[in-house]
Amino acid sequence: MALVVALGYACLDYRFWVDRFPPMHARTPVSVFREALGGSAAVAAVAVARLLGRAVFLGRCGDDDAGRRVASALDAEGVDTRGLRVLAGARTPVSGVLIGPGGERHIFPYPGGGFSDDAGWLPLEVLEGAQAVMIDARWPEGALRLAEAARRRRLPVVLDLDRETSDAWGLAERATHVIADRELAEVSGGVDAVLGRLADLHAWGAVTLGEEGAAHRGGRVPAFAVSARDTTGAGDVFHGAFALGLGEGMDEASALTFASAAAAQRCALAEVPRREEVVRLLGSGG
Repeated sequence: MALVVALGYACLDYRFWVDRFPPMHARTPVSVFREALGGSAAVAAVAVARLLGRAVFLGRCGDDDAGRRVASALDAEGVDTRGLRVLAGARTPVSGVLIGPGGERHIFPYPGGGFSDDAGWLPLEVLEGAQAVMIDARWPEGALRLAEAARRRRLPVVLDLDRETSDAWGLAERATHVIADRELAEVSGGVDAVLGRLADLHAWGAVTLGEEGAAHRGGRVPAFAVSARDTTGAGDVFHGAFALGLGEGMDEASALTFASAAAAQRCALAEVPRREEVVRLLGSGG
């Protein structure tokens, strides 16, 4: 099994399914409620584990109830949490997520607080035996330290690029593979502009476009047609599956197709899919 090390954001989601959005009245009934793990790197790590890889998560949480729930959720999925640092007095991020009738989500994140930027404590020995690394830009200092250590070991480093900041683009310079999202492309000059900028940085690049698939400099991978129940975390699953694909020796096009199927099943099943569910969708041709 390929080992993927994921570093970055972990939070606790409170998800509410509503039959109407936006609300029309002061009170809007909720048909389903679920508490779930959120955060780019944390969900990517869970995706790796459910897709039959091995996952190590590096990140931070508070010593509060939300932090304990985050740690418990990762442990329950078989994710190695030796690199999850619990900080006394810190407040773990939480998000309220409203999911409309078509599965589209609206996220209201609370970023938490009390976290130090220090990354000197990171247990870089977890890279021994790893086949790939996945990072997000929520903790730039940690992501930079891990990416540089991974590059020295000639490991693929996959970056989730979802914000137009100097820190995020600085991480793109250290990554080998960068996958941006539609919202980032919309504020950065468009898909072609983002792909061109990534090429200038000597990073392989792609942009996820929801139902329109994923664009890269070699063309476009179509999305798999599913009936979406919840799109929350689809991009996170995409990144985790893509990193795992690279770790298993897939080329970029094959890893993109694998990731696209995994993200589609996340939307259809309203949970992170397992390997057999992704294989079934791949076999159906979408």
